[in-house]
Amino acid sequence: MGSYWNDDSRWRYLTGWVLALGLFVLISGKVWLTSGSARNSQVYFFLLLPALIYLVAVVATRRARLPGVCYWVWASYLVWVALSGLWSSGSEVDALALAKRGLFIALFMVAVHMLVDSSPQVFRRVLSGAVIVVALGALATLYFQFYWLDRSFHYRAFRLDRLGIGEFANYRYPVAAGMFHGAIASWAFALAVDRTASLRKAVVWMLVFMVLAAYVLLTYARGAWIALAASCLLAILLQRSRLGWWLFSVGLAVGLVAALIWKDHLLNELLTRRLSGRSPIWEYFFSSMSGSWIAGHGLGTPFAYHWPDGKTVSPHAHSLYLQQVYDSGLVAVGLLLAGLGCVMKKAWKMRHDPLVCLALPALCYALIVMLTDVERIYTRPGDYWTIVWLPLAVLLAVTQRGRGLERCAKND
Repeated sequence: MGSYWNDDSRWRYLTGWVLALGLFVLISGKVWLTSGSARNSQVYFFLLLPALIYLVAVVATRRARLPGVCYWVWASYLVWVALSGLWSSGSEVDALALAKRGLFIALFMVAVHMLVDSSPQVFRRVLSGAVIVVALGALATLYFQFYWLDRSFHYRAFRLDRLGIGEFANYRYPVAAGMFHGAIASWAFALAVDRTASLRKAVVWMLVFMVLAAYVLLTYARGAWIALAASCLLAILLQRSRLGWWLFSVGLAVGLVAALIWKDHLLNELLTRRLSGRSPIWEYFFSSMSGSWIAGHGLGTPFAYHWPDGKTVSPHAHSLYLQQVYDSGLVAVGLLLAGLGCVMKKAWKMRHDPLVCLALPALCYALIVMLTDVERIYTRPGDYWTIVWLPLAVLLAVTQRGRGLERCAKND
């Protein structure tokens, strides 16, 4: 037993698979675990606890190395958002409980760094497995809702948000379901157009992507549509494979045909529905920010736009960036943008790295979908960790070491 634990390679191997299990639960857990508390407990135990033990161990043995600049920027962002809870008003959660969420996110970044740095192959395997499980859940949902229950395919007649059997694959709201599956679809598409993938693997991943994309389409979450299209285009530009450009041509043709078929509906979206009621919510945001632009109202302060009907209340700003200003002010947004700029600079320098080619399109998806749909990213384990923090953590974790022979696009 002693020699086993003292063997660094075996320790890394074991830790890698424990972290992989936690990551698998985080990404795919909603498909096969009906209890949110059970999912979070497993994420805490298999993903965050090993990261905490690792941090304590490296500090105790004085083997800790200072993290890079990007990590310091994101740590500053998490600390500031946590501190903003001190000047909140009317919060239903105390400031310490909110601050713990920042600690959980920091531990998640450490966990992903450990997994990517020591076992990149294990990371790819668990990511692939989780994507396939989510796609199977999406396929089951499509079959059950539209074949078994005979839901209508007419435009917006029915919007997907759950499997419909117990609490399995239940995302509660169509927009939330669309955002989550769009994020997973962005990973699937990047795997499909990977230059190093065999034709058989590319076909399998393309089928997985098509299932996920169909699910996203039938949620009618327009932000997810646009974000997914942009992430796919970026994946093609990064990989520059013949398959990618062929798929781009086919996708463009299919999109034009769909636009012609749904012409009246699309015109209604553009000319009538437009932002689907977000305009008055955003007007309320600007009217409520007087004197609070720099530091915000404080994390946890309720956001409540009351609609003219007197019944409906919007509990968030329907834009991550606006909500971030409301909660923690322009300081938080400045740190957020600085962190993103640092990551983008690093990703551009390492754009030939295979993990960058996978994660950067997913981050692109998150940045676009956050414009109109994402509520808050400073949360406990959940969908937003998969949508936002996962690709970000991967890009932060990628290093030059040991990557020279694997390229996603070998020629400039």
